[in-house]
Amino acid sequence: MATNAAKAVLKQSKSVLLICDVQEKFAKVMFEFDKITQNSVKLINALKLLNVPIIVSEQNPKALGKTISQFDISGAKGPFEKTQFSMCIPEISKELSTICAGQKPDSVILIGLETHVCIENTAIDLRQDGYEVHTVADCCTSRTQEDRLLALQRMRDIGCHIATSENVIFKLLADAKHKEFKNIQSLVKTPTQYTNLVPLAKI
Repeated sequence: MATNAAKAVLKQSKSVLLICDVQEKFAKVMFEFDKITQNSVKLINALKLLNVPIIVSEQNPKALGKTISQFDISGAKGPFEKTQFSMCIPEISKELSTICAGQKPDSVILIGLETHVCIENTAIDLRQDGYEVHTVADCCTSRTQEDRLLALQRMRDIGCHIATSENVIFKLLADAKHKEFKNIQSLVKTPTQYTNLVPLAKI
């Protein structure tokens, strides 16, 4: 089904990044975790340069640890502790309602894990609340590649935009005349780590 092109637009002033449950105890059990981490670090650092607000959640951190130290979440909202799988807990929903200069965002950029559990449940809730959801595929993972890829397909089926980290960065940047272009250019010179997403693509 064709997507309304206007809905695929990412505006710097009307977007927010949600970082879902990228915690210490998951590091050894998630598919391509190190590569997902590297891609996510690049995305987070670029979005901080663009002043895109960030919200962070942690699933039962007493058992699963804190957000990994590689992520610079200084200035972010949270981390918000949760037990439900979706990030759309009351505290985060409240933050979303005013996070873009007192207004809610048009678009939510979503990264983290697990793709088929907390990411997908968050995407479903956000879509039901009317947000355009951009799930960043090379910054999301699960324990198995099968669960990851099928979850991305299901999210696409409910109207999510399945993106990559650099796709999101350049949509937000929009113009080589942007004041942060050179700084972001230096970030993206580091190659994006390949995370075996080719089976998802249908050209």
